[in-house]
Amino acid sequence: MGDTTKTSLADRDQLTRLLKIFENDSIIGPVQRSVAPENPLLSGKVPVSPPLVPSRVQTFYVDNWPPTAPAVITRGDTIVFPSQPGNRKSAKTLGGTPISLETAIDLRKIVYGSAIHSFTREWRKSTLQFYCLDGQFPYGIQTLRCGSRGLALCVQSYMLKHMIFDREYKSSLLLGAGALVPNDFERRRALVGAISEMLWQAGEGNRCCVCLKEEEVCFGPNYRYRPDSVTEKLHLYEFKKYEDLQQFVKRNLEQFQAEQGYGCILFLYSLVLSRTIPKVREDLQADHESKIKLLSDMEDLSQALINLALTGRATPYMHNGELLYDSKGQLMENPVYGIKTRSHIGFMFWDKGEDPEKRTEVGSMLKTPKNPIWVTKINGLYGLLFSLNPDLVSDWRVENRFTMWYYTGLSTQATPTVLSIETRVGRPRPKTAIGKREEENKIPAVENCIMTK
Repeated sequence: MGDTTKTSLADRDQLTRLLKIFENDSIIGPVQRSVAPENPLLSGKVPVSPPLVPSRVQTFYVDNWPPTAPAVITRGDTIVFPSQPGNRKSAKTLGGTPISLETAIDLRKIVYGSAIHSFTREWRKSTLQFYCLDGQFPYGIQTLRCGSRGLALCVQSYMLKHMIFDREYKSSLLLGAGALVPNDFERRRALVGAISEMLWQAGEGNRCCVCLKEEEVCFGPNYRYRPDSVTEKLHLYEFKKYEDLQQFVKRNLEQFQAEQGYGCILFLYSLVLSRTIPKVREDLQADHESKIKLLSDMEDLSQALINLALTGRATPYMHNGELLYDSKGQLMENPVYGIKTRSHIGFMFWDKGEDPEKRTEVGSMLKTPKNPIWVTKINGLYGLLFSLNPDLVSDWRVENRFTMWYYTGLSTQATPTVLSIETRVGRPRPKTAIGKREEENKIPAVENCIMTK
């Protein structure tokens, strides 16, 4: 009992000393003593109240954060992603209309020709992904050796249009060749503008549709449709204002650029649904069912799809306006509609296997576009020719001597191809037919394509 009393008295004395220390605002330490503060009333200073202690912030620590599965925090209708470098899996986009079975069947038939067969692995791997900023083509989109390369180069052409001629922020450092060395913000802005303009143009400036892929299937199995893991998972987003379209494409640009995002297929579907399937069928002007599709049997782009991407109309012809008479001068039952107006991006064609007397003619609406950018098809291979001088398509005097860039998007093109073209000096013309044929065979195919202009 005596020991307990002594212990309680010692604890009480220690508690009393601690209370005195806190009352005197002294420093707590093992070897320091409390020092009496200066009396504010005697010193003539106004007493200051001690600062309030802020409320404690709750802190959470997470061990072994999974790098492959980033957490998603949902607050009401807002989805917040953690800032983490590298590719991340996009969450479900709010809104949109799930695609129906009938729309999926019509979409597969108008694009591929069948609802049973679908895209190959090369098409599925094709996206709108950029080259490295430190490489030779910081402005370029990577392409593969398949039919999707032509579609990617059409997007590349409109991207160059926004990057060179339709710049939002103009600077003397970005004029000329400086426009081909953009930063990441500039080229993303150009890609958003290219996708938005092409879709809005296909919708005739009134409306458009954007297709995004979700994780869940939108309809059940059916004997008329074979799943392909893309079409049956689409959600359709309709827009009637161009500004809303730009903001939506900007927020969901990663779906067109992700390695496993089917970017080219999503853009192709968006292009068709922006034009609408009935109008695409009307543009094709096909006399039988087998020609009502936008991809060939080898999954290459048809001329109708090229025209849809460049002009907004899926006509399979390249002449100007309407064609009322056939080659024999007889009036046709149904007029053949070509390119109605001057396009923003041009198109040039050359094939060495064609008969010199029966070569494919391209109308001036495609040959002389509003911007000096041309998608080319040379011996069945797609490419891109462009110039940095906007006067090249408006002033004939500039056509005497100028410089152009040729871009393919393939990894085999290691360095930029710059062409210096002189039109005032012609080639020597042999007198014999054999010499003329030999001289023509020496001309590069790219030069032959340029001479069709």
